[in-house]
Amino acid sequence: MWRLVSFALLMPAAALKFPTSWGPPPEIMTMDYVPLAGGYGHGSSSLSTWIYKHIQEDLKKGKPQFPPEFGDVPKAQTRDLRLLPFGYGQGSGTLALWLRKRAKEVYDESPEEFEGSGMMKFNPFRSDEFLS
Repeated sequence: MWRLVSFALLMPAAALKFPTSWGPPPEIMTMDYVPLAGGYGHGSSSLSTWIYKHIQEDLKKGKPQFPPEFGDVPKAQTRDLRLLPFGYGQGSGTLALWLRKRAKEVYDESPEEFEGSGMMKFNPFRSDEFLS
């Protein structure tokens, strides 16, 4: 039975598409169900921590990557700077609205749901802090 439960927990992560540079998601995950970082929907807090870690590493490199299922980032963007949802740091209001809309359409997740989950236990203005 344990193998069946483990397999069931791996199915959602296996079905998600992540940037290829991140490598495969963790094989062993906690048996909880939370809103995922990055707007990827819902799954294990272990998976959310893994996603958030990669988002922060990408931000440090100056090359954020968004869920492949979201499609292309809007080409025309406003010149304002604001906090982006789902742990993506800062960006334009256009980008913030695009992330909100695509996360809801593709994975049925809202920024409020993720931010209210307790997974955002970091200072959003420092990209070097993430859950350990």
